[in-house]
Amino acid sequence: MNKELDNAFIDVRNAFRLLARYQSRVLDIVNYIREQTPYTDMWGLRRYCNVISTRKNCPGDNYANLNVHRDMWSWDFLYNYLFEYYFGGAKFGRKTIEMSVIQVSDDGYYKSMANNPSPTDISTFLPSDESNSYLVFTAGWKAWLCDNTEDDCNRFLHKFLRGSKDLCVYIDEKEHWAITKRYLMQRFSSQKETDKVLVDFGKIVMDHTGIDLFKNK
Repeated sequence: MNKELDNAFIDVRNAFRLLARYQSRVLDIVNYIREQTPYTDMWGLRRYCNVISTRKNCPGDNYANLNVHRDMWSWDFLYNYLFEYYFGGAKFGRKTIEMSVIQVSDDGYYKSMANNPSPTDISTFLPSDESNSYLVFTAGWKAWLCDNTEDDCNRFLHKFLRGSKDLCVYIDEKEHWAITKRYLMQRFSSQKETDKVLVDFGKIVMDHTGIDLFKNK
C-alpha cells in the first residue's frame, strides 16, 4: 500500500510539472497570436467552473483572502480546463471587431453529453484517448460567440464543443457576424505551424467579411 501511495504522489508531482510546462507553452502561443493582430491587450475568463473569489475579515490581517469552502469543485483550482483569452475590440475601418482565443485542454466532458456526464465526476467523461485538446479562435462584429440559434455565449460555446463541426460562421440580415473555428492543439507545434493556422483563420474571416484580421499573413 505504501509503495502504491508513493507512486501515486509521484504521478501527482509529475502531473503538476507537466501542467506548468503545458500552460507556459499555451501562454506563449496565445501571446504570439495576439501579437500578429492589432489587439494590444488581453483579459482572462474561466469558462468551465467558478472563480475563487476573495473574502474579507481574515483573522490574520487579511493574510488569506481567498474564499475556499467544502463544496467547491476541484476544477475551481484548475483554471486551464477551459479558459478564454479575450483580446477586446479593435477598429477595422468603422467596425469594432472583438476576438478571443479559447483554450480547451480537454473536450471529454462535452463529448460525453449524450450520456449526461457530471462536470465533477471525471469517470463520466469520454476517455482521454478519445478526446481532444483545442485552441478555439472566435471573432465578431456586434455578435459574439453565437450562431443563428444561440445568442448566449456559454450556451453557444458548449454546443460548439459538443458538436462535430470545426467551423461556425454566423452572419445575420444586418451583416453582423461571428466566426468561430477550433484547431487541434497539435497544430501549434512551432511558429511555422502556428502561422499556417493564422493564415487559415485569416482567410476564412477575409472571405466572409472582407476584413484582414492578421498582420502580414
